[in-house]
Amino acid sequence: MESNTMRSLLVCAVVVSGLAQEPARVGVGAVQRRLTLQEAVERALKNNLEIELERTSVVSAHNLLHAARGAYDGMFRWQPGYERRDTPTSSVLFGANGKLAERFHNQNFSYQQRLRWNGASFHAGFDNSRQSTTNPFVSLNPFTQSRLVLGFTQPLMRNRLIDRERSDIAIRSKNIGVSRIDLELRAVDVAARAELAYWDLVAAREDVVVKADGVTWGREQLARSRRMIDSGTLAPVELAAAEAELERRIDSYHASVGVVTEVENALKTLIASGKDDEIWNEAIIPTERRDPAPPGAEELQRAVAVAMEKRLEFRRLGLQGEANQVRKQAAADRLKPQVDLVGAWVNAGLAGTEPAGAGNNLFAQSNAITLQRINELSARAGLAPVTVPSFGGTPPGLVGGYGSVLSGVFGLNYQTFQVGLSVDWNVRNHAAEAEVSEAVVTERRLKLQRAQLEQGIAAQVRNALQAIETARQRIAAAEASARAAKEKLDSETRLFQNGESTNFFVLTRQNEYTDSARRIVVSRLELNKAIARLRLAMGETLESHRISVAP
Repeated sequence: MESNTMRSLLVCAVVVSGLAQEPARVGVGAVQRRLTLQEAVERALKNNLEIELERTSVVSAHNLLHAARGAYDGMFRWQPGYERRDTPTSSVLFGANGKLAERFHNQNFSYQQRLRWNGASFHAGFDNSRQSTTNPFVSLNPFTQSRLVLGFTQPLMRNRLIDRERSDIAIRSKNIGVSRIDLELRAVDVAARAELAYWDLVAAREDVVVKADGVTWGREQLARSRRMIDSGTLAPVELAAAEAELERRIDSYHASVGVVTEVENALKTLIASGKDDEIWNEAIIPTERRDPAPPGAEELQRAVAVAMEKRLEFRRLGLQGEANQVRKQAAADRLKPQVDLVGAWVNAGLAGTEPAGAGNNLFAQSNAITLQRINELSARAGLAPVTVPSFGGTPPGLVGGYGSVLSGVFGLNYQTFQVGLSVDWNVRNHAAEAEVSEAVVTERRLKLQRAQLEQGIAAQVRNALQAIETARQRIAAAEASARAAKEKLDSETRLFQNGESTNFFVLTRQNEYTDSARRIVVSRLELNKAIARLRLAMGETLESHRISVAP
């Protein structure tokens, strides 16, 4: 008997020393961080990497819109060039030795601009060419020619109301709104998960307390059994049952501490800024046990109505529907024939150097001797002499340098006006027909998705409200059970101390009370989670924490 008592004392001493402090937790030091639910949600929204990743999608959407607007960027073009052209010719009238040699120096400038107004566009060009030639019949050599061109194109049917560029801009503008809603939805998801993780940690720590109480009662019962064995009022065999039950409770206690670490790490993953955040080395102590802000609407129809009004998914579907209408309009427009009104105004200028002998009749010069003999014979016959025909000289305004060229261009001396229609007609545009058909299918798909979403949200609200009611009933039942179990435990303990009961019944009553206490913890956890899920279903997660998300 004495050896059994000594062994029991030794076991008790080991147990007491082992639970004198919380078991070591990997990576968690002695520093504690007290954390409210509001602080947990705010840290999650500030530091969570998922939200930062979603923000990059918003930036990308803005970049795509910026790129789409590039369709209306003006284009300036400069085309300098030199051309040497030697053309064989069979006539000496074009060039000596059967070759016409020409040299061109070009400096051309142009600008093109599309307009947002009714799909119109205009272009301007300023072409300059300096040319020299071996053609003997040219009055100016070398000479410079410039041309100023202003043109305008206005669609009358296809591309007037909408075109690919304007539809891309409109769609990408809608996509920015969609990406912002996706960011807010991600924030809502992270905030909701942070809430649930917070309540999981609250429940895990309360469960540790319940398990620790069970260990304490087991120690007390072991000590009580030992004293009664020493006094001879209890059989020594009863000690083994108390020791075995104590060890089982210690095992359960250590397991619950491990669960705290896992749940705590899940919360830290949401609220830490990275793997080197100091919070990873701290023990988080939740300061709240119940949700401080229960939902305001617990009546089913009102809660569903609020959800239909506030859920972001409906706004997202709305923007997607608007973007699809733009696609449908653009595709229908491409079924029309393309009729464009085209107009242009051209003004030209020319000037150059007049070569020696310019203005002389080359054909008359080649027949000068014949003409002289005819005039001599005409004089003898008393006839008037034959005069040499003249084609006239080069106009003075065309003789000069580049300044004379510009004077001709901007003096509006040589104008050309052009107006007309350009008609393109597809006998059948299969691509546009398919796009219209796909837009109709997408429209129907979005309507079905909205109906599906409404049904799913209504079910979420129903489930959350039912979970709240069930959790409250479970809390009331668990608390009543705990009170009854405590009375039974106290009564059984007194009977045991009076020798009218056994270890088995006392330990059973302790387990019943521990089970009731644990059911209170679980029921409160389910209530807190149900409240969080109801806010999520009603679209009030961020609003309940007075938080807005900046893009």
